[in-house]
Amino acid sequence: MIEETENVQDMGYSNSSIFYKPPKEKEPILARIFSIILHPLFMVLYAVILIFVHTDFKFLFANQFVQFMAPVLFFSCIIPESGIYFLKISGIIQNFRLNNRNEWLLPFSIFFLSYGLLFYYFFSAKLYIWFLAVVAIPVILLIVYTIISRFWNISAYMMGIGGLIGCIMSVCYHIKGLNLYVLFIILFILAGCLGVSRLAMNKSTPAQVYIGFLIGIVISYLTVYVGAYWGFVIFLKNL
Repeated sequence: MIEETENVQDMGYSNSSIFYKPPKEKEPILARIFSIILHPLFMVLYAVILIFVHTDFKFLFANQFVQFMAPVLFFSCIIPESGIYFLKISGIIQNFRLNNRNEWLLPFSIFFLSYGLLFYYFFSAKLYIWFLAVVAIPVILLIVYTIISRFWNISAYMMGIGGLIGCIMSVCYHIKGLNLYVLFIILFILAGCLGVSRLAMNKSTPAQVYIGFLIGIVISYLTVYVGAYWGFVIFLKNL
């Protein structure tokens, strides 16, 4: 293609739209950094860290931080990333961004399996139902994303950070009785930075960003709320 373009330029047709391919624009560095740091796969990890830092979990499960974080890191980050990398080098998928819907079956199966194992791990440990709801949020959002994406694209990144914010807000307001407004301000600012980053990189439209964030925050908020209510009902029945 380069040789063809040079030949056309020599013939005086340097502006030909048939052979000329405009250079690919580089993605803004800051936008890429936000997209990496706030990747959807990290949202469960961040949620558990924030629960430990800002609630009484650090006292209830003192010296057990590693026991919580190790399976979260392994099942929510390492397994999905390793699975996607293996599928890429095997030629089963074209790229890590999963742009082709026809390639979703195996990657999403890996996501479901890894998050399902994470849920089972904490379920077998007989933790609070609301905490199990926190772990179940990624699976629920993944199902919703898969259904909606069959008809219209939405931002998975914004669903992820929306899920994080909704989860932490529901834990603070309905379970722990906390009003961590400084934390919420920071999280909303980060969500705004991520949304701008996705727009700057031309990965999503404004509607996809807004709708993705709204779906993520509402579903995660309600999931933890229902988990807390369910746990309270079970507690009353056991009295």
